[in-house]
Amino acid sequence: MRVSCLARLALLSPMLISTHFVSADEMIRNGNFDQQLDGWWSAGGTVTVTDQWACMEILNPGPNPWSVILGHGGIGLEQGQSYVVSFDAYADVETQVKTLIQHEGPPYTHYLIEDTSIGAQKQSYQYTFTHQLDSDAGGEFQFQMGAQQSGNICFTNVSIDGKPYFEVSKTSSIRTNQLGFLPKADKYVFVQSESTDPLRWTLENAQGINIDMGRTLPTGLNKSSGENLHRIDLTPYQTELDNLVIKVNDDTSFPFSISPNLYTSLKKDALSYFYQNRSGIAIEAPFVQRSELARPAGHPKDTATCFDKIDTWGTKWPGCDYTVDATGGWYDAGDHGKYTVNSGISTWTLLNLYERGLYIEGAQSHFDTAKDLNPEAQQGGNALLAEAKWNIEFMLAMQIPEGVKVSVPLGKQQEGAPLQLTQIDASHLAFHKIADETWTGMPLPPHLDTEKRYVGQPSTAATLNLSAVAAQCARIWRNIDPGFSSRCLNAAQSAWEAANRHSNVFAYDNFTGSGPYNDSALEDEFYWAAAELYLTTADDGYLAFIKQSPEYLASPTGNEEADGDIFWQYTAPLGTISLAVVDSDFSAKQHAREAIVKTSIQYRAQQMNEGYNIPYSVAEYPWGSNSNLANRGIFLIYAHDFTNNIEFLKTAANAMDYLLGSNPMNISYITGYGTRAASEPHHRFWANAVDENSPAPAPGALIGGPNSVSFSDPVAAPMKGHCIGQTCYKDKINAWTLNEITINWNAPLVWLSAALDEGKLN
Repeated sequence: MRVSCLARLALLSPMLISTHFVSADEMIRNGNFDQQLDGWWSAGGTVTVTDQWACMEILNPGPNPWSVILGHGGIGLEQGQSYVVSFDAYADVETQVKTLIQHEGPPYTHYLIEDTSIGAQKQSYQYTFTHQLDSDAGGEFQFQMGAQQSGNICFTNVSIDGKPYFEVSKTSSIRTNQLGFLPKADKYVFVQSESTDPLRWTLENAQGINIDMGRTLPTGLNKSSGENLHRIDLTPYQTELDNLVIKVNDDTSFPFSISPNLYTSLKKDALSYFYQNRSGIAIEAPFVQRSELARPAGHPKDTATCFDKIDTWGTKWPGCDYTVDATGGWYDAGDHGKYTVNSGISTWTLLNLYERGLYIEGAQSHFDTAKDLNPEAQQGGNALLAEAKWNIEFMLAMQIPEGVKVSVPLGKQQEGAPLQLTQIDASHLAFHKIADETWTGMPLPPHLDTEKRYVGQPSTAATLNLSAVAAQCARIWRNIDPGFSSRCLNAAQSAWEAANRHSNVFAYDNFTGSGPYNDSALEDEFYWAAAELYLTTADDGYLAFIKQSPEYLASPTGNEEADGDIFWQYTAPLGTISLAVVDSDFSAKQHAREAIVKTSIQYRAQQMNEGYNIPYSVAEYPWGSNSNLANRGIFLIYAHDFTNNIEFLKTAANAMDYLLGSNPMNISYITGYGTRAASEPHHRFWANAVDENSPAPAPGALIGGPNSVSFSDPVAAPMKGHCIGQTCYKDKINAWTLNEITINWNAPLVWLSAALDEGKLN
């Protein structure tokens, strides 16, 4: 972390506990924690609030001050203004905390940094400084407590008093898919206005000539964003037109087109995401969109052994005498971790697109001739299968061989407390993940990552993800590469048996440097794996299992709670889709198809409640909400495949409209696509937002998007209570709960864009 020294007056003044009051210039929300942790975020420990004191329990202080943080974003500092930072604190050990204000992301420029000694006596602290550097609306306040003592440190009455600095951005009130529309798709343009009367609009062509005019249709309140909306319907236009704009009053939309080739490049760029996030191989210039996106291999020899230290919950892990060679695979998100669980749904989604081309009449086989997407395709293979195989090899490598003993937590255990470990024969279970020991900063290209890496414990969930994908692999490669197919089948069956022997080995959120992907409800994974194994082997034992499963023919409900929507933690509908698609002797195949159609009818019905006409009406927008829209598109397109009802296909296109700009943020959530596309994904290599020597993101990455559930990063935390659903978003690289990009979000983007590019709406 880089420190910029400031000319400032800093005064430390221990005093009696003072009464907290809020001034007009107060920048800390909830400084006395009467709203629990609203507005705050934390890392490296467990925070509890009692009697308006927020106490951080530190079991593992870590190697750096920033290993343990209690932070608050949304701090705006104006050049030349003076600010007073004050708080009360005590600890059950004598320790030292860094009290600081810094820019919220790289290069983490420090505007105030003080070493604060805290002990058993409750004291008040105060620092005064003048902000001498350029004004910054993107500052954050932190207590950094790492690299010190284990123990409990408590705070209250936290205040930053001084003139807040704000930056206000304005964008057009007119929102539309910034690429445009397929010829036979619905073509809606949305206008945000408090007027309840229709508004006059004009449509201009590329030459600036008015070619149509009319009045908007007021549609009222969009509850998902809190806006009053109007709609313009351009659906009658079905001929190709480029660079159209809509004008309403003084506002002009971003340009858009009507074209049958709208998604031809997007599907390729979305798949290229996976090649560019490969681990263990150099990313070569011929296969990327811009030369600066090429890079040396990250982790070219990715070997690691079991974690053998103390985790953040105080669990002492004994390690193991086995080393995993996990070279290859895809980096999961913006960091350098690789996860068996999230690999599962991501790889399945790509392979399911391929199987749709094999088994669904009228569906196309995609990427057969896309030789510029990866080196294997250049040699004549299908680019999608080559990409999936790269990650399947990683998943196979995560399977533990016969006779290896590993210590694991068995059964559900108390969150936040040291886990009870039991040594088991872990034969054929799969390790959960391989990742850095601690979180790394930005920018950090993967080939420059020098952090020590470990494999996480094996887990039942990881083992079932391996079993399902390996079974899918075995049938797809049966005639392409029989040897690889046999390896996959052996892995799938042995993993299934291991998961049944050890059905309650769960992962927990107890490590720094990697995400948990924790899941203790595994009926869905068992059903999914059994379905894939049955379709590959026709074994009646697997068929009996799926028919007895509580998840039998599971498909999303399409209710406001989004029950049953697919994501890494709920995978049962993946099994149902495979049973509905793959040729087999499964007698209830039609029932599986009917379940998918029923889901899609519910998705379509939700459009009636949504101002932006999307098949997504939910109580709250979760982490990765954009991927939910893309995943719903998969069901809608299958419903069209099964019924030939074009309305399902149009609804899938409506979901893509939202992702590409028909949303209250007036932003395309797909990098490189649209006039105003997200440009700061949370990614350590595509980090141009904070480092001019790093590349801007590759085109075709789907941003996670609005998140009104988890406000746990420095950018999102201050937004809690100040945004609604679709508006809980900022395009900031340090907003990992909003601007993350991941393999399991880009996989449905590949699927959806490819299916929409088949010409059925032309």
